[in-house]
Parts: sequence; C-alpha cells; structure tokens
Amino acid sequence: MRRYTFVLVFIGLALSVAAQQDDKWSGTWEMQYQPWPHIPPIHMKLQLASPVANMLYPARLSLIHGDFTGVYELLMVKKNEHQLGIGRNKVPEGEQPFGLGPWMMYLNGTLDYQQADTGTQLRISRLWIDRMGIFMSGLYDNEFYTNTKAFIRNFLYHEDILLRQTDTTPQQFPNQDQFIYSDSIYYGVYDPIATDAPTLAFSVHDEERYDQDTVTIVHNGRVLIDGLPLEKAIDLDQLTLDTGENYIAFFADNYGALPPNTANFIMGTTGSDAQLFSFDFSHRANAFATVMVARFQHKPPPNVAQTKPIPASPPTHNRVVRTAGRRDVRIGQWRITAEKIELEIWDEQVEDGDIISIEVNGALVVDQAMVAKKPKRFAITLKPGNNRILFRAQNLGRIPPNTAALSITANGQQKTFRLSTDFERNNVLDIIVEN
Repeated sequence: MRRYTFVLVFIGLALSVAAQQDDKWSGTWEMQYQPWPHIPPIHMKLQLASPVANMLYPARLSLIHGDFTGVYELLMVKKNEHQLGIGRNKVPEGEQPFGLGPWMMYLNGTLDYQQADTGTQLRISRLWIDRMGIFMSGLYDNEFYTNTKAFIRNFLYHEDILLRQTDTTPQQFPNQDQFIYSDSIYYGVYDPIATDAPTLAFSVHDEERYDQDTVTIVHNGRVLIDGLPLEKAIDLDQLTLDTGENYIAFFADNYGALPPNTANFIMGTTGSDAQLFSFDFSHRANAFATVMVARFQHKPPPNVAQTKPIPASPPTHNRVVRTAGRRDVRIGQWRITAEKIELEIWDEQVEDGDIISIEVNGALVVDQAMVAKKPKRFAITLKPGNNRILFRAQNLGRIPPNTAALSITANGQQKTFRLSTDFERNNVLDIIVEN
C-alpha cells in the first residue's frame, strides 16, 4: 500500500488523466555489456510507454545474463528536457533462477538524453549508494551462481550504462495503469488527495542537520525549482494547482554530505479547513530514492468562476506570499518517554540578528531569544501524551527568513531539526511523551 504521512485525513476522489502520445523518450532502449569475450554479455532493455501528464512514464526493464533473466516494472519520471528520474522500486514480473532483491536500488539517479553519431542514447548518472550495507547481501546464498550475481551486481553498481534507442514506438503494457494508480504497490506515486482549494501551502525541511542536500520540483511537467538548496526552502511558499490532476515530482539531486537526501516536503490545502501532508525522502519507503510523486486532484467548488490556471514559475529569492495571519508548519514528530527535555538553538549560517519565541502547549516559555552562533540551552518540562512546541519569529533579521538550527535531547538521544519562520508561518514540533 502506498503511504503518505498526513497530519489530518483528507478524503475525496476526482479522476482525470492527461497524456501525450509521442515524445523523444517513449519507445525501446537497449544495450549490451561484455567487457570480456569469455563471459556472456548482459543485455539490458528499457521499454517506455507514453507519458501521463507529460512526466510519468510506465516502464519495463529486462536483464539477461547467462542463465539469469529478470523483468521488472518501474516508473520513470521526467525531471527536465534532458533527464529521466529512475524510480526506486523495480517490481519483479519474473526472475530466474534467483532474485536480485535490494541490489536493484543501485540502479538509481537519472538517465540523461544524448545525441551521438551512433544515434540517440540514454546514459546513467547515478546517485551513489555506498553506505547501505547491502553490497554483499545474498551473494553466497547459492554458490553455483556467485559469479553470475557478482557480475550483475557490479554492472548495476558502477559500470557505465549507455542505452541506445532501437524503436521509437511507445510501448503498451497490459497493467501499465497500476504503475501510477495502484492502491496496493508503491511505484513512487502517492495516493491521491482531493481538494477544492486553488493553491497549496508549501515548505521544505531537512530531517537531519543541513548537509548540502539539493532538490528539484516538477509540477505536471513544468519545472518549478531546479537544484534548490534546502536552506532556501522559503523561496516557494505556495503552488497554484491546475484543474484536475496535479502530479508534483520531488527529485533528490544529490545525497549531500550525509547520504541519503533527507528532504521533507510539507504541503497542504489553504483556507479554513487546511490539511497538511508530508512527503519525506527519509521515510523507509523512499530511502535512497531519486524521485517521489505527490498526486493532488483539484476540483473547484460549485458556482466558482473558472479561470485558466496560471503556469507556475521559478521562485525569486525575496518572494513573499501574503496570507491571512500566520499558519503553523509542522517540522516533525518524536515519541519519547521522558517528560524533561533540553533544547539547543543556534545559527549555523550567518548570524544576522534573528529573534524567536517558543511556546509549549500554548504557554510562552522563551520570550524573544536572540539566535546566535553559540547555542542557547533551554530546559523544558512536558506533560504525558501529546505536546506541541511552537517556534515564532519575532523578526526576520538582516537576511530573511528567520532561520535556526534546533537540537533536542531526551532520554540520552538527540535529534536535530531546521527552523525557517517568518511573519506568515510558525514552525511546530509535536512530541509525544509515552508512559
């Protein structure tokens, strides 16, 4: 079952599919890898169907090497006019005489479109996985196939993959709709969320300490953000929806200094019945993924004048979208057993005079604290059950927005979060004290 973390449940359904029949990506791409003449080659074939919303490509991947044959279903997602993101989950149609299991995660990153003298080709650009502890997993389960497994594993892990187009006809698979609409297998597209709001509130947070993660965001085939460092998450404050289906793809451009990419995209409907949803690269289902896709279905309320959607454009550095009052943006949740915790707040970038206040369960506990390079510590006592800690910007400093690094220690464990607040948004952290 595909999962998304949601703060409040949002129920609804609307169906509309946008598709294009012809483009440069659809068709069949093949290669053969044989570095030594005495070893059978690896034959790889990638077949792509026509896209949905000009960005989602149902695909079938086949690998043949000696006695091994594997066929996999996966979803490819267009990142821009030159790159396709490789879906994390490759669902086996069939594997004989053994399965590759988690090794298929090595095949990640993007396929980059190139024109060469020999024709059109796709070359892999990986996001390297070198700290996962799966490099040798399953290699010796059946020693008869050890050499075959090692050859395939090394090919997936670090060999140059260069596919050449052998057929430009879009492929058709009997079950290709389930790659996008399945309610039982997660190919990379989250379950649909219905809304009658014309815009989504939007923010991006790093689930771990800032380590130079960058992301790209694409909405119905339009690039909204290209290579955004997470410390500039404030740049995109709202997203205007198209009427009908809205597919919003989040790409990990890199894994930063501490793999993997841990960006958490918090989106929600606006208005009095605002709902918040989290799309998180640090969630187990997305660990070491290249791309994940949110699906919002926008149906305007009755008797509202229909207007042509305004195409989204890349944000500017100082863009501020005014809203009615401040809204609370949730940056995380933590379950602990101790009622006493310690907060540390500091400025890990440029000390620019940011001032914040902290409320716990509606009570002011820290009033107008200056955020400086040297951490400031605060001891806080929580109550059993649910606790909400709210961080409110009192100014924007010299460099908007108001930003800070937050470390929380409880039960001898420590977690780090990143705060980004202004006069339109607070940050909230939910802590559950369990008995």
